[in-house]
Amino acid sequence: MGVARGVLVRDRDSLRLLALLVIGTIPAAVAGLALADYFEGTFTDARSAAIQLVITAAILVAGERALAWHGRRAALRPLKNMAEINPFDAGLIGIAQAISILPGISRSGSTISAGLALGVTRDDSARFGFLLAVPALFGAALVQVPDLGRAPLDAGVAAAGFLASLLSSYVAIAGLIRYLRNRTLYPFAIYCVVAGVIFFLIL
Repeated sequence: MGVARGVLVRDRDSLRLLALLVIGTIPAAVAGLALADYFEGTFTDARSAAIQLVITAAILVAGERALAWHGRRAALRPLKNMAEINPFDAGLIGIAQAISILPGISRSGSTISAGLALGVTRDDSARFGFLLAVPALFGAALVQVPDLGRAPLDAGVAAAGFLASLLSSYVAIAGLIRYLRNRTLYPFAIYCVVAGVIFFLIL
């Protein structure tokens, strides 16, 4: 909401952030449109999704290890905050988001890990990743509108579902940002490995 208000009053920092979000959204938009049929086919492959959960764990660990490396060099080059994310960073984080279209690859895990790997602070990696999700998720929902129009759907139920999703997402995002200020992604990586192995064995 703060970004939207800033854009409306033409706040320079908000306009810059909006431009970065546009850059970061392009890879997912291109991948989603160009490879839609392929991605739809992968959603029926449960074992592939289980393997990709383990890949998500590897992505989370790689992000943490990269941040540790940046931390050791912090005296020479401090970690970046939101204002220091540049277009190149936004593009790479956007590519990470595009990869997460595959089932089992965590979108938030991929974007946060990409931010960490680029030397962005934990909480700003999470903030930028979640802001980047807004246009991507909105675009994905927009693509599904024609299909929804062919199915009977009560407007009140749809509105209630949307509001519940919005509220739960906000609470989850706020909680994760607080968590990441002084904690790591390793517990999530362990969960992904355990879940991936279990799903692979039983599916």
